[in-house]
Amino acid sequence: MAQVAGKHVSPGDHVVLGLSGGLDSVVLLHLLRELSSRQGFILSCLHVNHSISPNASLWVKFCEDLCKKLEVPLSVENVDISPHLSSGIEAAARIARYAAFGNMKAHCIALAQHRDDQAETVLLQLFRGAGPKGLAAMGEATPFRDKFILRPLLGVARRTLEAFAQEKNLEWVRDESNADIRFDRNFVRHNLIPVIEQRFPSCRETISRAAGHFSEAAGLLDELAAIDASGAVIGGRLSVARLQGLSEARAKNLLRHYLCVNNIRMPGAERLGEMLKQFSSARQDAHISIRHEGFDFRCFRGFVHIVKPLPIAAGFFREWHGEPRMHIAELGGDLVFETGTGGINAQKLTEPVTIRVREGGERFRPYSDRPVRRLKNLFQENGIPPWQRDSLPLLYCGEHLIWVSGIGLDPEYRADKGLVPRWEICDIDGKA
Repeated sequence: MAQVAGKHVSPGDHVVLGLSGGLDSVVLLHLLRELSSRQGFILSCLHVNHSISPNASLWVKFCEDLCKKLEVPLSVENVDISPHLSSGIEAAARIARYAAFGNMKAHCIALAQHRDDQAETVLLQLFRGAGPKGLAAMGEATPFRDKFILRPLLGVARRTLEAFAQEKNLEWVRDESNADIRFDRNFVRHNLIPVIEQRFPSCRETISRAAGHFSEAAGLLDELAAIDASGAVIGGRLSVARLQGLSEARAKNLLRHYLCVNNIRMPGAERLGEMLKQFSSARQDAHISIRHEGFDFRCFRGFVHIVKPLPIAAGFFREWHGEPRMHIAELGGDLVFETGTGGINAQKLTEPVTIRVREGGERFRPYSDRPVRRLKNLFQENGIPPWQRDSLPLLYCGEHLIWVSGIGLDPEYRADKGLVPRWEICDIDGKA
């Protein structure tokens, strides 16, 4: 375990241990406490109280007393699993727990999952029909938000942890729900693995070893996807032509990669196959829209776009008073003004300047040697995606439309040097 921790943790790093109070996490607390003094990292604990068990408050008290005795700082996070109960109690607790982990300021979150947990996870993933990445189960060190999850006991059998705890006369709490075989993991642990062990005594070790093989295979698939994504993912858009030019299996792999790098939850195999089918068959002029995990996947001019839907912005109106940057949440972006060539002539702004959106029928003249055109036609000619057209900011001086994002500035308001507007659309994480 010391080797694992030394490989991933440096002196001065802050390690937060997820302390449930059970045997596994209590053993890991003692091991990390000893290591922290030798390797120079900072150790603290987090106990997540799901308030599921009637003994939950006793577990909180146990963790508080234990950490006080060992002089290790402890944070207690009370979480509400009710918003996630549609996924089941186990999944709801996990979602809430990992949300609490994500809020911690630390270099890494250390968890006490061991080899037996790994074998159980592989079997559960197999029964769910998972692919190589799912069957790789848990990694020794896996990225997690702005930190990573460290599992230093992943190669250690639970009986080894039990022997250590008995040798050191450690105390721990016992979660009564661990015996409830209505939960899938408990069924696998108590009813399935013991039967398999009768024929294959080393099954926990060999299943965990298989997880390592799946992890290598998943890594190779990730490398292949990165190769395929080179030149296929441009500005956050995925090339339909690239998908069409790959075998079905390879195209699915690229699509999974595209979803993963955009932090979008993976759909099931059937749903993923349907998405790929629609994308791959899309013509250049197709207007395909697929809703998944709160996002719209749209095809436009040969590319797949990931769009976070915005509420209809009809009637939007805001005054501009010279601010260099305006965040406009309703339109999903920031309006920025910078001094530059061909910008707005401030002396022409003799009436209030306002920001509005398209309502239909607008006309605009972006070039002095061309006539006034319908805004709808200008959007089409300039390749503005249909879903952006009703939420792009339009700049008015009085009732005169002087600037349109993606189109340009009315030449009557242009100066050799002036304020150049720029519209920065927020990405799917809400950042401009």
